[in-house]
Amino acid sequence: MKKLSKRVLSLVLSILILVSLCTVMLTANAADSTVVYYRNSKNFSSVYAYYWPQGGSGPIAWPGTAMTAEGDNIYSVNVPAGNGCIIFSNNGGNQTADLTIPADKNLYDGATGVWEEYNPGPKMPSISASKKDGASFKSETMDVTITVTDAQTASYSIDGGASKNFTGSAIVTMGAGVAVNATTTLTVTATNENGTTTKTFTYTKKEASSVQGDGATSPACGGYYGTNPDGGVGKRKTITVDGDKSDWETSMLIAQGTANDDPRVYRENSMYEVGIDDYAMYAAWDNDNLYLMWEMANVQDVVAPNDDYPISQGNLFQTQNLPIFLYMYTGQGNLTNNRTATGTLWDTGITYDAYVDTVVAFSTNGSNGPFIYTADEEGILNPDVLVNKNTGIKLDWGNGATLSGELWGIDKAYGHYNNRIPGDMFDESSAWVDFYKQGHNPKYDFFYEMSIPLSSLNISASDIENNGIGLLKVITFGTSGMDCLPYDPSMNDNADKAATMSQEFNSMEKEDEDHITVPLARVGKAGSTPPPTPQPSTEESTQPSSTPSVGYVLGDADGDGVVSIIDSTSIQRHSASLETISGTGYIAGDVDKDEFLSVMDSTSIQRYMAGYNDGYRIGETFSVKINEI
Repeated sequence: MKKLSKRVLSLVLSILILVSLCTVMLTANAADSTVVYYRNSKNFSSVYAYYWPQGGSGPIAWPGTAMTAEGDNIYSVNVPAGNGCIIFSNNGGNQTADLTIPADKNLYDGATGVWEEYNPGPKMPSISASKKDGASFKSETMDVTITVTDAQTASYSIDGGASKNFTGSAIVTMGAGVAVNATTTLTVTATNENGTTTKTFTYTKKEASSVQGDGATSPACGGYYGTNPDGGVGKRKTITVDGDKSDWETSMLIAQGTANDDPRVYRENSMYEVGIDDYAMYAAWDNDNLYLMWEMANVQDVVAPNDDYPISQGNLFQTQNLPIFLYMYTGQGNLTNNRTATGTLWDTGITYDAYVDTVVAFSTNGSNGPFIYTADEEGILNPDVLVNKNTGIKLDWGNGATLSGELWGIDKAYGHYNNRIPGDMFDESSAWVDFYKQGHNPKYDFFYEMSIPLSSLNISASDIENNGIGLLKVITFGTSGMDCLPYDPSMNDNADKAATMSQEFNSMEKEDEDHITVPLARVGKAGSTPPPTPQPSTEESTQPSSTPSVGYVLGDADGDGVVSIIDSTSIQRHSASLETISGTGYIAGDVDKDEFLSVMDSTSIQRYMAGYNDGYRIGETFSVKINEI
């Protein structure tokens, strides 16, 4: 009996040691609180920290507390003693895994997933501007808000002129009297007891110009996919948004997708997840509204009936809160590629080449939005500023067979076990079937209807009929696009790879960045879509030219001929004003071609080094005219 008691006691003590391990690691390093740092490599727009003791609940509600910006994209939080575990998130959205705090004054890097000791040193003044260094503007003048923190005194000057003192923040008007294509420089200086910080911001005045063509850099997908099939651009007709498709006609088709091409089908064991599968999109308009209807497929009952959850859980509009985006060109605003000051809209990682000036964002269950966003003169979207909070947009949904009465896609799922590999949707020899003829029950398929007041888009029916508008719809899951209409290959370029930030069986498509290159679908009037713009190469640079060219490797910011982690670090230091990259190094380092170097370029190079493809041609050689450097 004594032996049994000792064994029980030993077991209890072992459990207590394991349960208290996380707290012991923390309390061994700090008596009252622990300072924890986070490097915002994922470019969260609102960095939050949620902490708790191992085996207990957190002393604060989810998503925790907003972290304090320390400069150089680093944030801090004081964690009270007894809380040894932490999660960093984008205000409760995208988040890290559950982490154990190793010690006081340690920093967690959101990109590498590694803790490191961190000593910030004396706190110097920090300087920021509402318009990024290197930005351009097309108006006569541009207002820039400058802000200093931890500063006792601060001043600014324009193009080396007289200094003006300010406190906290100031609005500076740039560009007065500056010629088109000329630059103007803002210099800001801030001082405290630890020293002086100086930053310069250079802006270029550009000539306002009208959009020519579509801006897309690759042709529309063919085969079973289609953009404005048979020249269809929708139809003038009033639609009742009521979850009933009887108002719609097949002649209104503007984009055709396929069924069973969502990323999970390319993984060995991801069919337990909800399918995100666009099929077709239709458009109409009248004097008051633009009307859209898009169909989505759920062929789980044919391709993976044993994984019951995607069948029994119901529709996306019943159970999921996933972001959907309508990227539009109306001709009434500044062009944007979906970037915000800190990343991309709603942190989706989606960018595109085609011309877009308006973004409509909402969720699959209608609980968020619909919201309308437009861009400033530099093409930057502000997630906190909406064109109109009361947009008047209506959204409804329903179930049933497709309008065409057909549902074409490739049979089978579970990745390579059934010969499903990314790109098979462009192979005519794949196992194409009409799923309705395979016994698929159309009750699982569903659709959305939407009406958008033309006044909310600042256009009229005559604008649609005389000029036309462009449109592309993307539905997301995780932090990435899952499917879109018209279809773009970026939706599946990492489909067969394992996720790194969620369950290993999930597809990397839930977390990769998607750069869309195909044309928008046209509504009202067909537009002239230019052929893909050829990328310059070293072969081209050898051809006779009146202006000499110089070659560079995309991503090679330091000019040593190879892309390495050194280039990523150099760009980070450039962004923090610790060094200056210019000439071909600047052009080579600007991998996303948004005309300025930022942490986004640095991150893309890091992902390239890790074997990920973000859609940029990093490592390839191009050329540039010397007079363009």
